[in-house]
Amino acid sequence: MGTLYNPQWHTYLRRHQLIDFSAVSNLVFALGRNGPGGVQLLGTAFALNKPHLFATASHVVGTDGQGLVLAFKQLTSLHDYQDTGDTSIKSFPVQIHALDPFHDLAVLKADMNAISNVVIGGADDAPVGTQVAGFGFPHADHGRMVLTQQDAEIGARVLILSGGIKAKHLVLNTQARPGQSGSPIFRKSDGRLVGVLVGSYAPGGGGGISLGGVDPHTLHQTTHAVSAEYLSKMY
Repeated sequence: MGTLYNPQWHTYLRRHQLIDFSAVSNLVFALGRNGPGGVQLLGTAFALNKPHLFATASHVVGTDGQGLVLAFKQLTSLHDYQDTGDTSIKSFPVQIHALDPFHDLAVLKADMNAISNVVIGGADDAPVGTQVAGFGFPHADHGRMVLTQQDAEIGARVLILSGGIKAKHLVLNTQARPGQSGSPIFRKSDGRLVGVLVGSYAPGGGGGISLGGVDPHTLHQTTHAVSAEYLSKMY
């Protein structure tokens, strides 16, 4: 498997103040569950900086580790054309290693050799206006597996109360879909991991109706990412 580290990044950074994320295609996976009809895609997961460990949002996996897999198509670069007509995928079994439902985070463990040297930061590293990039599978809930980069900027930093604990969140100026839950959010200036996408804000917990599989209360141009700092306490 590849690694998020690219020896040319530092030269590129000095010249352009921007990171080339082309190698991220080897480190971000669709997360799915094996069932009678094959693999049902659930969301996004990504490799951490320790062998065999991956991260996602806990609401994607729930508490049931049965049949969970990391699914991917071999891409040499994020810039490759992804054939939507090719429905074949490769997958590896994965188990739940640690859950943090208060921060909506999960660490998974798989017997596969994928490791990144990603530097885990957090919301403190991303003040309002910071340019960030997220990587995930926007239509995974409809079975479409296309790794997609989505650029945004930080619109706000907020504290959200859950289970008596206040957690740091980043408000991204972009709209997301369910398949992107668990996506890594990187600071574009240096590739530091600042957040994990957990979903759109839904007033009152949601509208109670669904139109074409979409809750109308989530149709706004902001998305929440929980601070990545909480991952470092889980492994």
